[in-house]
Amino acid sequence: MLPMGRRRFEMKPFALRLLLWAVVVVAGAFTLYLTISYAAIPLLIWLSPTLNPTLYDLGFYGGSPSQTYISNGLSSPRTSITKYDPDCDKGYTFLNYNGGSMPDPGPAILDSNSELVWKGQNYAVTTNLKVQTYMGQQYLTFWSGRKGGTMGKGVYYMLDSSYETKHTVSAAAQGSEIEGDLHEFEITKDNTALLTFYNVTPADLSSLGKFKNGWLTDSGFQEVDIATGELLFEWKASDHFQVNETFMTHPFGGYIKSIPFDFFHINSVDKDSKGNYLISSRHTHSVTCIGPDGQIMWILGGQRNQFTDLSGGDALNFRWQHDARWLNEEEGIITLFDNKEGGPLHVDGPYSRALMLQLDIANRTVTLLHSYVSQYRTRTPSQGSAQYLPDSKHMFVGFGHSPVLSEFSLDGTLLCEVHYGAQWLHVFDTAVSYRAFRSANWVGKPREPPAAKILDEMLYVSWNGATEVEAWVLQGGGTGEHEEEWSDLDFIDKEFYEESFDLSQLSQYSRFRVGALDREGEILGYSDVAPRESSGSWWGFLFAVVLWGVAFKISWMGYKWFSQHKGVARRGVSWVVWKKS
Repeated sequence: MLPMGRRRFEMKPFALRLLLWAVVVVAGAFTLYLTISYAAIPLLIWLSPTLNPTLYDLGFYGGSPSQTYISNGLSSPRTSITKYDPDCDKGYTFLNYNGGSMPDPGPAILDSNSELVWKGQNYAVTTNLKVQTYMGQQYLTFWSGRKGGTMGKGVYYMLDSSYETKHTVSAAAQGSEIEGDLHEFEITKDNTALLTFYNVTPADLSSLGKFKNGWLTDSGFQEVDIATGELLFEWKASDHFQVNETFMTHPFGGYIKSIPFDFFHINSVDKDSKGNYLISSRHTHSVTCIGPDGQIMWILGGQRNQFTDLSGGDALNFRWQHDARWLNEEEGIITLFDNKEGGPLHVDGPYSRALMLQLDIANRTVTLLHSYVSQYRTRTPSQGSAQYLPDSKHMFVGFGHSPVLSEFSLDGTLLCEVHYGAQWLHVFDTAVSYRAFRSANWVGKPREPPAAKILDEMLYVSWNGATEVEAWVLQGGGTGEHEEEWSDLDFIDKEFYEESFDLSQLSQYSRFRVGALDREGEILGYSDVAPRESSGSWWGFLFAVVLWGVAFKISWMGYKWFSQHKGVARRGVSWVVWKKS
């Protein structure tokens, strides 16, 4: 007899078994994850270190494994060097960490050993980090702003050697809503800036089988005076190309303003010595030369191609390309990155590659000189760059949406390759850098002092952005009337972004600081005085062990229950739950 105002709820046998099986499966999966992460993988690496790159690329460490530096709290990906040659270029690598697996996205510089040199902070999405010269002085330049789909709205930053912003450049609005796009920011020899823009505008899309009163994503570029912001030149694709010249398809694009149709998609601009502009259009599969008057001089590739391929089709079959640049104007040599893919519905080849092409403009012919393919034949659906390195005469290729950086000899032989994320997971947008550049000319002299922190009798030190540090000196401070005196205690060469000193045998000192030394042994700067701190880092391992034990216990209890109550589960079990009506 049930009390008044209460009712009984009976759980059906099937529902009960399903719930219990779910608990056991979840606990078992969690146990398996902990076992693999904290036992199986470390054991495999210990038994065979050569497995490390393979496990890395398979994603066993995550989409982009990271490391956090104790001295300053910054994070950066742990890279995997899959191929190495001592002849590879010794310059710095400049890239922009983005993607869902990046713990701390932003612009970054790596050294020739793929160790972090500098990590930018407090920016929105960034692209196009590289070294450029303006008025005879070197700057670190990049775009930062809001990214929407495959375009962006923002401004361009120019940082000096101390990493302080000296100039910002914006698109010349001219009464419209145009803002600087993420794809291009190139400083010319005339000390002007080339930048791309995207703008939504009404358009007739009936030639595509869409509305006559549709919506188009128009794109183009500007040349702007950096000092004054004055607009010097502007070019728009819709004035020179028809919408039906596109190879892009989008069943829903163009019908409403919020989903416009991107028919052209400009993604690079270069300027030659004669004042002509070289642009790449991803969605028309074309590279176009535009004269100073804005008129088209010639088109390579696409529906309006004007060149004959002397390489049997290999020179003109680039698709969804990026980053078209002049390498040698006199010889007519250009480079570009051939994606071969524009998303899962637009796949036009087995793998991406960088190309070096030679144009005979007078006779309208093109020849493939060299192609550059990554170690595992990566195909990346977007982004990418190709850079010729004049000092080493090598090619440096960034694979954009795929976290791969490759360096080749001029003839296409792969020399070195670095991954900053699991390659096969790139479809999930885990680790991305729109472009990657290499330069040996950057000198970073940050104004902030080195960062030092003591943890568990170890002192950790780093100096974000400093490129001239060759060694560190540990100093211990006196007490009382000798408080201002410092004694040299230890020296270590700088090999990694963050180095450490063991303080366990230096209990007689209560204060420490670290000095950064250049190659002549001169002090570049001192850290602040580092106070001692205790650590709870071992709790992480203990916590993992406890979790493993709990998960294993739940799995074992579930197994025993099913073993002892199979008959009961089949006949049905009623649970009475009392609650007020």
